[in-house]
Amino acid sequence: MSASNKIGLALGSGGARGWAHIGALLELQKLGIEIDCIAGTSIGSIAGVLYATETLELAADLALNLNWKDVARLFLEVNFQRSGLVSGKNFVKLLKDIIPARTFNQLSLPLAVVVTDLKAEREVVFNRGNLFHAIRASIGIPGVFTPVPDGHRHLVDGGLVNPLPVSVCRGMGADQVIAIDVNLGLPDPEHTPTDVETSAAEDASDSTRLTQLKNSIAKLLPQITTPINETLAHWFESDKKEYESLSILDVLTLSFRLIENEITRGTLKLHPPEVLIQPAVGHIMTLEFYRGPEAIAAGRAAVQAKREELLALGA
Repeated sequence: MSASNKIGLALGSGGARGWAHIGALLELQKLGIEIDCIAGTSIGSIAGVLYATETLELAADLALNLNWKDVARLFLEVNFQRSGLVSGKNFVKLLKDIIPARTFNQLSLPLAVVVTDLKAEREVVFNRGNLFHAIRASIGIPGVFTPVPDGHRHLVDGGLVNPLPVSVCRGMGADQVIAIDVNLGLPDPEHTPTDVETSAAEDASDSTRLTQLKNSIAKLLPQITTPINETLAHWFESDKKEYESLSILDVLTLSFRLIENEITRGTLKLHPPEVLIQPAVGHIMTLEFYRGPEAIAAGRAAVQAKREELLALGA
């Protein structure tokens, strides 16, 4: 892309719905869309790093093979702290197993990670230094993850201030912005996730790296006892009944999502992107990371639906 037509990518927050980012990014690559810079919030920051380290395929393979027990091992550490249920150590360890870079300057293109300074009530943007310090802060859903200390600051999820960072992308010099929002899009009522999940799972490659990642997850929390296991099942299992009472994780994540959605709607009015991609994953709960096949398929479909608009960006 020429310097006068710099294309930026704004990747929004959304927890497990963020698997759709991977499907969308893989499809953008197939279309030959060249990206010059990326701004990501929360799960969007992780997707941005995967793109900038050429590890999208490995992450997609993992997404197609996670079950709810794997997710429970990643997010619950059974040593709850005062400021949050989870420290995030298990999740960050998995990310480090996938992502080869450790600092921003090791990425193939400029990346900005949006976080929130909780006490100052303002946006903070990281674009240099320790990559995982920034990522861990950006994914820190208040009440679920413990805040990340940074000097006198307490950093939490960037979704509190800028869940779809189109403005940050503009600030990086992007002339045209492709924004991927994974919160507001809902599936067609006639959509059948089971069919999508089955076909997508059949495409997963059983690579050595994938096997290593799955083994690493399996080793987490070997001390889980039966009562705790029952609690994890209630919080994470895929066949929870709609009439059952909400878990504390449900309450925290649903409350946070209400905020994200309202801010996203305002962002789209104030900072409209040139192309808005909204995969139909709004029905997926924030921590339902075992729904990767469905989300990735939705991400691919959403990009295909905007194919003509995307190809026109370089015209």
